[in-house]
Amino acid sequence: MKKYWIPMLLVICCLASLLAGCGSQNRAESPSAKSGDRVVIYTAAEDERIAYLQAELDKKFPDTEIVIQSLGTGQLLSKLQAEGANGDCDIFYDLEVVNAEIILNASPDLFVDLSDYDFSVYDSSVTGYTDRHHKYAVNGKTAGAFLVNVGMLEEKGLPIPGSYEDMLKPEYAGLISMPSPKSSGTGYSYYNGMITMLGEEAGMKYFEALNPNIKEYTTSGSAPAKAAVRGDVAIAYGLLWQCVNYANENEGMRVVVPDQGLAFDLFTMGMISGHETRGSVKAVFDCLYYELNKPQCALFNPDKIYADMPASEIANYPASYTEITMKGLFDFQYKQDLLDRWPY
Repeated sequence: MKKYWIPMLLVICCLASLLAGCGSQNRAESPSAKSGDRVVIYTAAEDERIAYLQAELDKKFPDTEIVIQSLGTGQLLSKLQAEGANGDCDIFYDLEVVNAEIILNASPDLFVDLSDYDFSVYDSSVTGYTDRHHKYAVNGKTAGAFLVNVGMLEEKGLPIPGSYEDMLKPEYAGLISMPSPKSSGTGYSYYNGMITMLGEEAGMKYFEALNPNIKEYTTSGSAPAKAAVRGDVAIAYGLLWQCVNYANENEGMRVVVPDQGLAFDLFTMGMISGHETRGSVKAVFDCLYYELNKPQCALFNPDKIYADMPASEIANYPASYTEITMKGLFDFQYKQDLLDRWPY
């Protein structure tokens, strides 16, 4: 018995080793376990939108590590410029359209060409760039409005302003906050909107008259509305959808939508060239493009970008409003010239 035991033991061990090897090979070939499949998204979107996209992408891509890095509007521009194609970013989302043009002017091939994607889904009002290129797609339009802390104004015996001109009244001195055009897309759209509507000379005089009423120019587009909710200021310029949400959630807040029209901005999404062939990058972008962006618009920024735009899921969101026909929406040189003239 003993002389046969050792060879038999060796056979058993070899078989076990082979089986273990097969198991290891199967595990290695399996697309499971976030084992190196990582997709990095740079975005200037607001926290609530990021949370929604993160949750949805994690559900749809359980075996992929989805990293969404939050950046300010200016930070997103500078980071993409500095890193180019060799950075961590695979997908950009919510890049201001004029900043996308700034990047493309310096690096025309940095973004993946999206000509194979269906651009017929978009409303004609937002595709003013498509006769030149398909290096990005619009993921949102954001109009601006005013959020008013009614209680603060009542304490001071002041009326609720209803127009852009009302904001210039001296009784509102130190009670208004707006984002700085130099750091915020929301602030720049307000600046550009008034210049477009009034003309350059009258528009600059408008902001000169408004300046004494400004308590703070914030770096963040959402900061003024949050300050109004806290009671730090009585009037805040911010994104329409955020203003409506804050008014829905907080008693004593009211949204003012001036009849003269609302300034707006467009934001874009796309992929960094060379990254589209890595892991799940293209699959994640396709999911954003074809599946997730429409519902996130309905939930957060329901201003029309799609031909068949879904109905807003935000209570009390304006059914319609007048848009200011924005000048130089895609013109980065026009933006730079305006910012060079901004003195505050």
